[in-house]
Amino acid sequence: MSTVADAAGVSRATLHRHFPGRQRLIDAIGLEAIRETDAAVSAIDYAKMSSTDYLLAVFEAVVPLGDRYHFLAVTASGAASEEVRTAYARQIRGVEEMVRWMARDGVLAPSAPVDWAVLVIDSLIYTAWTAVREGSVAPRHAAALACRTFLSGLSKGE
Repeated sequence: MSTVADAAGVSRATLHRHFPGRQRLIDAIGLEAIRETDAAVSAIDYAKMSSTDYLLAVFEAVVPLGDRYHFLAVTASGAASEEVRTAYARQIRGVEEMVRWMARDGVLAPSAPVDWAVLVIDSLIYTAWTAVREGSVAPRHAAALACRTFLSGLSKGE
């Protein structure tokens, strides 16, 4: 908490008035990450897009957020509040809808389970965040690589 207070330019007492403990702070950051991700994805005009173009647009919208939220994947894993878990579950349902759209479009192999595809997309977002943070992939390429990796792995050409 001291490190966060220093980085924010406030005293530790001020930080504790707003966030009485580490978990409350992480939950607040988690909810903000979900809100920001929702806003980025909801700004995509998918009406005239194919499902694969939409997938790429989602990766392009979400990958740039990794510089702020990558740490949550490790820090908050399994310790999030009910409110954060509920908001995250709602986001995952949106990813499930996208995967079903891709299946209806015939992009995905019929044998590809929706739950598996969702986990792969979630993992690829984390992988893109990691690669960008470590400098092994340029930010402008990470979304395209994640999209291509997903489509190559679960396409109909199995």
